[in-house]
Amino acid sequence: MDEMIDPGDLRLFVAVARHASFVGASRRTGVPTSTVSRAVARLEERLGVRLLHRTSRRVSATDEGARLLARAAPVLDQLRDVLEDAAGRDEEPSGRLRVTAPVVTGAERVGRALIAYAAAHPRVTVDLRLTNSVLSLVEEALDLAFRVGPVAEADVVARRLWAIPYALAASPAVVARALGGRRRVDAAALARAPAVVTHPGRPWRFRGADGTQRELRPNERFAASDPRVAVEAALAGLGVVRAPAEMIARAGGLVPLECALGEPEGRELFAVYPSRRLVPRRVREAIDWVRRAEPGGADGPRRPRRHG
Repeated sequence: MDEMIDPGDLRLFVAVARHASFVGASRRTGVPTSTVSRAVARLEERLGVRLLHRTSRRVSATDEGARLLARAAPVLDQLRDVLEDAAGRDEEPSGRLRVTAPVVTGAERVGRALIAYAAAHPRVTVDLRLTNSVLSLVEEALDLAFRVGPVAEADVVARRLWAIPYALAASPAVVARALGGRRRVDAAALARAPAVVTHPGRPWRFRGADGTQRELRPNERFAASDPRVAVEAALAGLGVVRAPAEMIARAGGLVPLECALGEPEGRELFAVYPSRRLVPRRVREAIDWVRRAEPGGADGPRRPRRHG
């Protein structure tokens, strides 16, 4: 190996190995796929070893490639940290921010916070994808995801942002017909009443005053993956609904219910990103803006303090 290795070729190899994809590395780095492929081939030729297994469906590191990735990636990360410090931490965030979020939460608090963030930072371009599917950050070249927990992936950083309180409610007609006019019901009465659910086949979970978790199998009458539709179905008298408390209150027309099992267990919103190191400023500050949109907080997101 007489020739000097091009650090750019090494950087592109690391991107391909991390993403297990030439296309994914291209999206992440902004370098054409053909250029990425040539860079990796050039690096393999200069090292005299094959670094990647290539098939029509998948790219994976060879033993030699895995060793190089383990040694080179931390060095490149440290170099980027040094360069970021040299560039100055007070620089205005810039670049494209690729984000995904659940449909409802993303269209409401997360979406509003990101709109305000983009308005305050004209050098940032926000690309928000709303879906209830769990997208791979690496394969989809995403910088950031907002997800309702729990977060099961092991290769990402998940930062809790806020709790999403849930509540039980039903239309006055259902309360009168199925619950005997009672707003506080026991487990048996709730299990018999028709229910509107967002996750068919899953139990409803409650947490008692002593912290004990209890479950109840709802009597499913209508199912809708979007809680907004579920609340509409409850308003139409199709059954008891368990949904975000804020959504139920905003809908109006539903009777809040209490259950002897305890409070309906809520959910938690997380900011999820690929690495704890080298988080771009645009990502860090976007998370701060969304965190400040927590339900029950001040109206609208506030401009966060600068990172010093």
